[in-house]
Amino acid sequence: MYVEGWNAHRVVRPSRLANAVIERLLLRILDGEFQPGGDLPPEAALAQEFAVSRTILREALKALEEKRVLRIRHGRGTTVRAKNEWNILDPMVLSVLLEYGGSATLATELEEVRTALQSLMADLAASRITPEQRRDLDLCLSRMRSALPAEPGLGDPVAYREAAHLFARVLSEAAGNEVARCVVETIDVPLPEDDPDHASASIARTQEFAERLYARITGLPIPAQTIPADESLVDLAEPQGPNGGAPVSLPSQPPVLTTPLRRRPMVAGISR
Repeated sequence: MYVEGWNAHRVVRPSRLANAVIERLLLRILDGEFQPGGDLPPEAALAQEFAVSRTILREALKALEEKRVLRIRHGRGTTVRAKNEWNILDPMVLSVLLEYGGSATLATELEEVRTALQSLMADLAASRITPEQRRDLDLCLSRMRSALPAEPGLGDPVAYREAAHLFARVLSEAAGNEVARCVVETIDVPLPEDDPDHASASIARTQEFAERLYARITGLPIPAQTIPADESLVDLAEPQGPNGGAPVSLPSQPPVLTTPLRRRPMVAGISR
């Protein structure tokens, strides 16, 4: 899939109304109404259909061109690009693809990248973390542990999400790598969790991974109750001191590290 490089031009954010048009167009493209390589209807027809001015419509089309979803050819119409040309790191494109695009592969790929980057951040933080950041990290992890459910249906999911969010922020700051932080925040588009049991399992995996990240930073042993039955995660438990260590072995099914969804039931997470 296409990954957009650095853009030296200033990007103007679309208005709220234009964003609504952008999302509706993305959904119709994903539904197959507008096919890759095909042309969109004329501007006048689209503006009337969406009940917006042509100025708003053009704003939306221009934004989708910048996201590499559309190709605007002045005087010759607007064409839909192939999906592998889209800028999937654009937050709106990524969010729509995950929620409506039906791509389990994309979700898995995001988890793999996020897991690897946050493991790297922990290695960097091991030698860079300040005493104040260490205290903050301790506090966040303590709050995450306190909010965990003793049994299904209990616990405080909202408090857990907040603590996990802060844990990730402190981890990013302690790592001192702005590129890694920006990439993790960019790909941190949460995944839907409609099944409460699945959501509980995701929180458990998130906590296991947080404990391993903390161990990598501090060199302290992982509490026995946090060690999973899945031995493929053991490599993530080995602390990496200031001089580094062996390469990270990623689990075959990376932990789900997500923050709350805006529109659907959500699961807690580490990143972002």
